[in-house]
Amino acid sequence: MQRKFQILALIISIWFTMQPYAGFAASFASSVESPTTPDTTLAKRYPYLHFVEKGYDVNSDGIDLTDDEFYNRAARLVFPVNKFNLSVDDPLLKELANDVIPELNRDSSRLQGVMLRGASSPEGPFRYNARLSRLRANSLKDFLREKLTFRIDNKVFEHQTDPVDYRTLLYMMRRANDPDCQTVERLVNRHLPRREYTLLKNKLRIIQGGKLWNRLNRDYFPQLRTARFMLLIEKQQAEQKPAPVVPPVPHPAMPTEKVELVVDSMPAQLVSDCTPRREFLSIKTNLLFYGVWMPNYNRWCPIPNVGIEYYPKRGHFTFGASLDFPWWRHKSVHKYFQIRNYQLETRYYLKDGANEAHEPKGANETNGPYKGGAFRGFYLLGYVHAGLFEIGFDKDTGWKGEGFGAGIGVGYMMPISKNGHWRLDFGLQVGWLTCRYDPYQYENLVNLDYHDDLYYYRWTGKASDFKERQYRFNWLGPTRVGITLTYDLLYRRQSKKGVSFKAYEPHEANKPYKPERRTAR
Repeated sequence: MQRKFQILALIISIWFTMQPYAGFAASFASSVESPTTPDTTLAKRYPYLHFVEKGYDVNSDGIDLTDDEFYNRAARLVFPVNKFNLSVDDPLLKELANDVIPELNRDSSRLQGVMLRGASSPEGPFRYNARLSRLRANSLKDFLREKLTFRIDNKVFEHQTDPVDYRTLLYMMRRANDPDCQTVERLVNRHLPRREYTLLKNKLRIIQGGKLWNRLNRDYFPQLRTARFMLLIEKQQAEQKPAPVVPPVPHPAMPTEKVELVVDSMPAQLVSDCTPRREFLSIKTNLLFYGVWMPNYNRWCPIPNVGIEYYPKRGHFTFGASLDFPWWRHKSVHKYFQIRNYQLETRYYLKDGANEAHEPKGANETNGPYKGGAFRGFYLLGYVHAGLFEIGFDKDTGWKGEGFGAGIGVGYMMPISKNGHWRLDFGLQVGWLTCRYDPYQYENLVNLDYHDDLYYYRWTGKASDFKERQYRFNWLGPTRVGITLTYDLLYRRQSKKGVSFKAYEPHEANKPYKPERRTAR
């Protein structure tokens, strides 16, 4: 019994002796855990702060973020339609000015880079959106430069634009399980690689009678008019207590796999290598005139005709001229159909050449907003014309004279090609026409026995009393109907003055993206 009590006392004494070492072991175990640093706290509070290793170079090291990560973590400033100025009352800008930027000013060496991405919604034309997206990103860049007390090199900024932000639109539609996502994605993949921005937009507008476009405009487009950004901050090294040396555990060597990281914010197929030029001059011909059948002439008499139309940089008015020149003659049967008709006209299109909202104030550039296939739809016109004619049906019936007139018209211009540069023009003109003329016949009417193979005006009085153009003809009513084929012949250059036959112009300086891929292990 005494032996048992001795063993129990020994156990109790050993337990009390080990108590300090037990506390030390617990504290040691907690000391080898990953320490919490100020960077950890900041990352949780401000997700748009991305921490990079010491010595990081934004220009050579690339960015280890995917598009989805950037979309979820980047801070976002939302702009009204066609606006690019920052609002001083925006909570995000106040947070930057009051909390984040003061920390950077205290340790200026920590800011290693700034990712900026300006974006626009798809309603506007591509070139206009590219400019607007760039201005939105520049507004944020100017704000950071103003608030930071130290000098920032331009190389610090990773500046990108989404002039046609269909990628983000599709991303949001997938996240929302939108039932029309596949329809929109199919059209985007079909037309954007060909840079058919206007055609894509027009097709989206007519789906479901316009209901899909209106829903996209209501639910998604306002979220695309943004400037997103992330600040790349150098990590701080936390002081750690030295951990006990643990023998390394051998592991079998595993092959490293190359992972392709997309550095750009936009797929390569969404990048436009060139922008459409604005129309300057078109050439046209009235197709109906080539099917004319002349009564009493008893044969097909096509009327060759050609016209031009000049398009100003903006507005509703265009200016044109045309020439009709049938010149048929068959002297053996005394039939003539010879006309020269010259016409000048001006048109007023109900929709202007841009057919979009005006430029934002301060965003003026070369040619203003542009949509491609400039003037289309319904139009009104005013015209004046003048000409000369000679018409003969047989040896006893012919007329020769001149005429002029004026009037008004209405028509509709319809694109028939994907790029909008081939069009059909349906038009009708009504007006007043007056002609002065004289009838004529073959051979001398006074002396029937005299044959000289010439034509004479029909006049039986004294030769001294004869005066040309004694007859008048007046007409009030339809003067022309046409189905006119139009082709845009010349286009305005954008980088310099002048015109060109090419409809597109490379714009290396204005390229919003240059896709780049890097490999990480």
